[in-house]
Amino acid sequence: MKNKGQLKIQEMAFMLVAVVFFFILVGLFALSITYTNLYQKANKVAEDRTLSALTNLADTPELACTSSKANCIDADKLISLVGNENYENFWPFSTLKVIRQSAFKKSQTSMSECTLENYPDCERFTVYDKEIENQRIISTYVALCRKEYENTYSYERCEIAKLIAGTEIKIPGENN
Repeated sequence: MKNKGQLKIQEMAFMLVAVVFFFILVGLFALSITYTNLYQKANKVAEDRTLSALTNLADTPELACTSSKANCIDADKLISLVGNENYENFWPFSTLKVIRQSAFKKSQTSMSECTLENYPDCERFTVYDKEIENQRIISTYVALCRKEYENTYSYERCEIAKLIAGTEIKIPGENN
């Protein structure tokens, strides 16, 4: 009788241990799903923040046209920002570029990079590029204007350009 009671106690103890392990596994599964969803939500928030900042970027004092046009970038101001490392942490982008209309159908490698030496005869303004591998590119169209002088008259010459910004995508399991 004594052995039968001990056997039932052991069976009950093993059953309790099995139930505890089962709930631990269920908890780990739920935690991994929540963890993955957390990364997806964080990436979505980062993309939304980039998109909202990008839509307002053309109206910031650093880039806005002096003629108070909406959604207009002053190319003369833009060329002064190219290569300026102070702006890498100013905006929430991993990449910030402006591509002129003349280069829309060209590949990235065949575009001429804008510098002070070749401005305005260039096609791509790279304000900064943090060269992040996992990023999502978001773009919008803006007017790119600059002052031109002809026959002692000054006028504003405008063209369409693509304003491109990148946002870093965080991947679960990587050191971010």
